[in-house]
Amino acid sequence: MSTVLVTGATGNVGRPLVEQLRGAGEVVRAAVHAPVEKRGEGRVQFDFADESTWHAALDGVDRVFLLRPPALSDVKRFVRPFIAEMERRSVRHVVFLSLMGANRAMPHWQVEQDLRATGMGWTVLRPAFFMQNLTGPYRDDICDNDEIDQPAGHGAFSFVDADDLAAAAVEVLTDPRTHRGAVHTLTGAAAYRYDEVASMISAAVGRPITYQPRRLLAHRRRMIADGADPTYANVQLVINLTARLGMASKVTDDLPQLLGRPPASLLDFVRRHRQVWS
Repeated sequence: MSTVLVTGATGNVGRPLVEQLRGAGEVVRAAVHAPVEKRGEGRVQFDFADESTWHAALDGVDRVFLLRPPALSDVKRFVRPFIAEMERRSVRHVVFLSLMGANRAMPHWQVEQDLRATGMGWTVLRPAFFMQNLTGPYRDDICDNDEIDQPAGHGAFSFVDADDLAAAAVEVLTDPRTHRGAVHTLTGAAAYRYDEVASMISAAVGRPITYQPRRLLAHRRRMIADGADPTYANVQLVINLTARLGMASKVTDDLPQLLGRPPASLLDFVRRHRQVWS
């Protein structure tokens, strides 16, 4: 039977993707970074930086969901060789989770170009900003300081739910021929500024949450001082800059067309996860 390899299988998109693919009857191999103690559980140890883990991960695989770990900014060193190995092993289709507005300043763009240069089928998913960033990386600022601490100015984001992204990836992976060579920009149904998001969270948790726009470069310097990888800090800077320039508020029909239903709303997401910020 054909097998789908899911990289980033424990992440915001990878975890629901594995579940949904298995629910659709697919044989799934979940790539995880930690060693796998038992065989036959549908998991395999995988590391972009360790070629010795690639053979077992790709054995019998014909489709791959590819997610570049944020910490691996050197695409030519870590991701390009794995793409070449996928092609050598006759993987027939790769679905890459990129980023809305990907450009030359971002590692995602180089991965897209490397896939285009292969003979494999490929599909690029370019999602908007994840709703899960509010419950993940931004959670502590909201909980501890009652604020959203970001340098997006008064720009808006067309937030998208990672569960919807997983569902879209399922559609592509189970019907790759239809989506061969496609670039899907996946957004929510509306765009919101951070002050509007703060108001939503305030109403959900019953206390005031504020948003005070930070300065871009000062925010980047603080991230690096706190231990963030400089390339990751640069990507965050570009994301917030695109919001300031009005480029992160784009809304498309790609996601509802793939899902056959409206995407999840940010307001519903906030209400469902209000306990996270208590």
